[in-house]
Amino acid sequence: MKNAYLLCFILLISFSATAQSGLGVKGYFGASGAMANWNEDLDGASSVDIENLREVGVLFSKSISEKFSVSAGMNYSFANVVFSPNIPPCFNCLSISFNHNPDFKMLSIPVYAEYALGKIFYTAAGPILDFQLSEGNNFSDQSGMGFLVGLGAKVKTEKLTFSVFPNYKRHNTIPFEKEGNYKQVLQELGVQLGVGYSF
Repeated sequence: MKNAYLLCFILLISFSATAQSGLGVKGYFGASGAMANWNEDLDGASSVDIENLREVGVLFSKSISEKFSVSAGMNYSFANVVFSPNIPPCFNCLSISFNHNPDFKMLSIPVYAEYALGKIFYTAAGPILDFQLSEGNNFSDQSGMGFLVGLGAKVKTEKLTFSVFPNYKRHNTIPFEKEGNYKQVLQELGVQLGVGYSF
């Protein structure tokens, strides 16, 4: 099911990029501070730390009016997961082992609207579809729908655009598969540096 969703949206984005004129395309790199907290306070629950979250991506944009534009694309993010299990003290036994994959990987499809605040600044917001690629990270699967909001700045030349986009992302707001009453929600506060080209 996840692969079907992914294929549909990749085809949709590819069609939009080739069928329409007047598009812009942007490549970007980003870094975020991130955390994956439980959606409710749970005493004695295990925890994870998300370290060194990085992302790379490409966005296609289409101007709707002088101030409004719509963007969609693909984003690949990766991070290191440090797992802290809730293991009771054990004085007369050998060390307890557990399976853990520290390499977190996720493919995302952001779709959001931008509104220009003058010639340099802009704001953006919209949904994100996430597909977690890694397994065994010892926290809730982040596959589902989340959202992004941000306030950025861009400088344009005749064809090129250079942008800085501080943003907040919340993943797993609406999961594809419910895992129970409790879940861990990945949140990011980061910045993207991008270079775009106008056709």
